[in-house]
Amino acid sequence: MVACMAVGGLIWIAGEPRSVETLMGETGPVERLTTVSYFLCAMFAAAARAQDPDRSTTLALVIVMVAFALRELDWHKAYTGTSVLRLSWYAGPAAWTTKLAAVAALAPVAASMAWLVWRHAVPTWRDWRAARPVATTVVVFFATLALAKTLDRMVSILSFDLGVHVPLYWVALRSSLEECLELGLSLLLLLGLAQYRAARR
Repeated sequence: MVACMAVGGLIWIAGEPRSVETLMGETGPVERLTTVSYFLCAMFAAAARAQDPDRSTTLALVIVMVAFALRELDWHKAYTGTSVLRLSWYAGPAAWTTKLAAVAALAPVAASMAWLVWRHAVPTWRDWRAARPVATTVVVFFATLALAKTLDRMVSILSFDLGVHVPLYWVALRSSLEECLELGLSLLLLLGLAQYRAARR
């Protein structure tokens, strides 16, 4: 993950801000690569855990990874013009049928995440304290996810909430670091699945 941030920083240093935004911004080629990586993660999860008797965890992992890919494709706002992941949207003027459809689409993802936390949070914590590779990868994944989401929200908070003007070159740095970290997240998932398969063998 440090290497991913270093690559993001080097891209920012080497490129002109608008070019960096084109390469690293929303709908850019790096984000598309991240999307493909999440779909590969879903397929690899099914393959790596094919012999695992815990079918519920395998299904939950596949659902969550596909959801990550669809999130990168902006499906969470493609049909409403705004994010259905925000609780405030459900208190807004959207039709109740649209809200119901959004809930129905998100319910399997929420249930899968809840299952993974309920089933694996405590064992993962114990394994992390014992320095087991898969658990370490999981912890690094969530730490990186928190950092990436902080970077994602930083510019909008500064601009819209605090009224601070953010120059384009800082926006480009944010985009470069965030997209490299998000690509790294998908690579971490692939690493964790490979570690799990190796441990099973």
